Amino acid sequence: MRLVCISLYSITLTSRVFQHKLTLHTDAFSHKLGYSTELASSLIKLQIQNLSSMDADWMYSAYHYSHPILTERLKAVGWTSETKVGGGDDAKKADEKKAEANVPEKEL
Repeated sequence: MRLVCISLYSITLTSRVFQHKLTLHTDAFSHKLGYSTELASSLIKLQIQNLSSMDADWMYSAYHYSHPILTERLKAVGWTSETKVGGGDDAKKADEKKAEANVPEKEL
């Protein structure tokens, strides 16, 4: 019985790893064809609609998920965000510069 369970787990893990590799290859192929932006946009929309986890351990995702997580797929497509998400000093400085640029000058 244990031998059957071990072999089933190993077969599952092997097939998932193979599926992940194929998915990343197809994403790289779409990047070569020039569809990176469209694919990245679609992947992000699917991620939001499905309320999927944004960050998962690589070993957990390799075994439990049939496709790689969003960050891995976006790296395969070569997509980078035009806007930065999150706080930090850089975001605050950018907001301050925008606010300064929008302030009208007073006439004396």
